[in-house]
This record gives sequence, structure tokens and C-alpha cells, in this order.
Amino acid sequence: MDGSESSGRPLRAAVIIVAWNALAFLRACLRSISPDSGSRGPGPFPAVELEVFVVDNGSTDGSADMVASEFPGVRLIREPENRGYPAANNIALRLVLAERRADIVVLLNADVVAEGRAVERLAGYLAARPEVAAALPALVLPDGRFQAGACGALPTALTLFNYFFGLHKVFPLRAPSFFIDQAAVSRRVGRLSVEWLSGACLAVRRSAVERIGLLNEEYFFYAEDLDWGRRMTRAGMALHYWPGVRVIHFHGATYQNVLREINTAWLRMLFQYLRAERGRTEYLLGRGFAACGFLLRAAARTVLGFPWTGRARRRKIREAFRFFTFSLTGV
Repeated sequence: MDGSESSGRPLRAAVIIVAWNALAFLRACLRSISPDSGSRGPGPFPAVELEVFVVDNGSTDGSADMVASEFPGVRLIREPENRGYPAANNIALRLVLAERRADIVVLLNADVVAEGRAVERLAGYLAARPEVAAALPALVLPDGRFQAGACGALPTALTLFNYFFGLHKVFPLRAPSFFIDQAAVSRRVGRLSVEWLSGACLAVRRSAVERIGLLNEEYFFYAEDLDWGRRMTRAGMALHYWPGVRVIHFHGATYQNVLREINTAWLRMLFQYLRAERGRTEYLLGRGFAACGFLLRAAARTVLGFPWTGRARRRKIREAFRFFTFSLTGV
């Protein structure tokens, strides 16, 4: 139990946002959680005091100056270079743990818009359920579709097989999958116990962080949330996917808008995690399942998408082929 339940004071949440050359997205993110944003959701909510940290990871687009000028109440930390997502989060996490003011810590991606008091509601969800260590809301894309890769079971040969061959869609609550099918799960249950949660909008008890430690900085970007989930799960902590609140995630914004390339980093980090935690055999099986799954998707999208009109459709086909070749070759 965190301090607010026993003291009667308002629940306190520390929101940590790591930013790298995402000025426009960062501004929208900060506005969405600002007290005067005008987008306060309905219903009774617990009183939640937010303290916002922005760790600028060596941006060159003026992100840090924008935060200092437009959001003076934010605790801005300027890093001279991009040290990676977990390392940047850990800078703020160390402050939160040392100061011991926050009951809940919320990791929030700079390309997430959390309107309707989503962050406060997520913190309130944990406050009402002392048995739950961490929670994630539904992650939806700007067009309203559910994002892939929100949470799920930890990567094993079985959970990757279930995901890449679509069994998670046929049996969404019975086939343990690396990624859940958010749409299918949210239609069936109000919450789901999982083994890892995406760091896009992750609320976790400060006491849980004190127990399991900081993010693993060996993963520069991606898979640090898998590792955190593994440590929480092994410690007997409950992790919940809660579609009762949604946030908008401009998923892949960094790769599409800044780097202008297809993102294979998540696969590289997934395979790195798989080899480190599951061994060579499951690593090879996982890569094989991924390659087969992406090849099937590329073929299906090519056939069903003929005559390949539409930029988004062509990009999906290119993306599936790129993921197939990376899974097969590693380059």
C-alpha cells in the first residue's frame, strides 16, 4: 500500500516523459495532461497531484527550449546526447525514488496524447487495487484502431508462435500470446492479467520500482518493458491491461517522421531478449516463427491488396517484407 491510502492526502503521481526530436508530439502530450487542458473526463475521480518530468535526450529540434518556455511547471532535465530510452527514464526515476513523494510513477511516451484525465484515472485504478503493481490503458492509433504491441505474455517459442500465426485472434483469452489482440480482449473482459506492459503509458507503484529496480539499460530502445515485466512477474506482482481508459499513441512517429525508415529495432531487441532469457533453441525458433509469420502476412497483403492502391497499403506490404527479411537474416 502506498502512502496516500493511509495518510488521507491526495494521490501523487510522477509522470516521466522521455523526448528525442519530437517537438510537436511532445507539446501535444504535455497539453493533454495539463490541468487547464479543458479535456477532463466524466465521472468521479480520486484527487491526484501530478508532477511532470521531461528528460530531453539530446534533441536538436528545440524540444527542451519549448518545454522551458511553454511549460514552466515541468521539471526539465537536459541530456547532452541520446543515452537511450531506459537510461533517460532512469535519470528521473532515481529522483522520484530519492524524493519519495510520488505514490505512482507513469512512464509516458512523448508521442502519446492522454486526454480525459487518462493519467489520473490510471493512477486511480492502482489506488483502488492494492494487489496490482502496474497497469496499462488501451493504446489506440490516431484513426481509432487498436495498436499492436500493447502488452501480453513474455516472449517464448509458444507465445511467439501464437502471435505470428494468429492464434491470439482466434482464441484471445486462451492462447497466451506475445502481443494480445486489444480489440478482441476489450470486447470480452474489463481487465486482463498479463506478464508485461508497454512503456508507452505505464503506471507502476513506486514501491514496486523500489523492489525490482530500475529499467535495464542494456536495451537501448524497446524490450526494457519486457525485462521490467519479467522481473515484476517473477516477484509475484500482478500486471493489468485495463481498456477502461484509452490514450492515443502516434505509434512509430520517431521512425516515420524523424528517421524516415521502417522500424526493425523492436525485432532486434525482441530477439536479443529472447536469446538472453530463453536460450539459443527458443531464440532460433522464435526467429523462424517470426519470419514465417511475416512472410504469410506480406503474401496475404499483396494478394488481398491488389492493385496496391493507397500509400498506407503499399507501406504495410513493404513493412511486412522488411520484417520478414530482418527476422531471417538479422540485417
